[in-house]
Amino acid sequence: MIYYKILIILIIIIIFYLINRHLLYNNIYENFIEYGSLNKDYKDKLNIDIVIARYNEDLKWTLEYPFNKYKYIVYNKGDNENFEKEYVKSIIKLPNVGKCDHTYLHHIIENFDDLSDIVVFVPGSLDMKYKKRIASRLLKEIELRNSAVFISLNQYDIQKLHYNFTINEYKTTHKLNKSMNSESELKKCSIRPFGKWFESKFVNIKLNCLIYYGIFSVSKNDILQHPKSRYQNLIDDLLVSNPECGHYLERSWAAVFHPLNDTYIIKYNKIR
Repeated sequence: MIYYKILIILIIIIIFYLINRHLLYNNIYENFIEYGSLNKDYKDKLNIDIVIARYNEDLKWTLEYPFNKYKYIVYNKGDNENFEKEYVKSIIKLPNVGKCDHTYLHHIIENFDDLSDIVVFVPGSLDMKYKKRIASRLLKEIELRNSAVFISLNQYDIQKLHYNFTINEYKTTHKLNKSMNSESELKKCSIRPFGKWFESKFVNIKLNCLIYYGIFSVSKNDILQHPKSRYQNLIDDLLVSNPECGHYLERSWAAVFHPLNDTYIIKYNKIR
């Protein structure tokens, strides 16, 4: 009889857990919907450029709120222009190398003397739900704070956490990109594993700020505190179509612009 009561209590606890988890997820999403209460013209007071790294995505998410409040610079690495252009202000063709990380560095290098106050970087694959959720929140926080924002998904020592990280194969996760390119073998980084590469690129930097998926913004001031050569040195490792170094750089964007003096850092647990 006692065991029966314990079983009933455990079942009730599990049910409450699942219900609360569902409500938590919905509340996260609803927080993004609250973005609609902001002044729709507020973006005009900010000098913002939003860079999209596109391969074969259709970019239909740019028609959705809140993304349809903005204009975009599209760097197109695909062999077609079959994508939504209503909110696109310029299209720049690039060779298909280095994934989105190469695209972001290219934009910085080519516009080094003419950067906007805030630069937002996103991949073309924001139609993937978890990426869209982060990007929506990022835009909201930029408007609320009138500042560049870096959302950190991790609060641990990144170099220590990923020190032995290497990756030999990786396939793109977006279905439209996969239909065009099923390449999986990675060009190995000349310095491995991640920890040694990090030490060679970012001397004496201890980093506890990380974002995956290539979704972040950064202040012009934080970019310009370093010479252009810093970014040129990083892009040289990305001049192949599927580089392992891109996965290292994905984990290191906060270190690239370190210290983030003019970019507001938000810990992901604060958002949740």
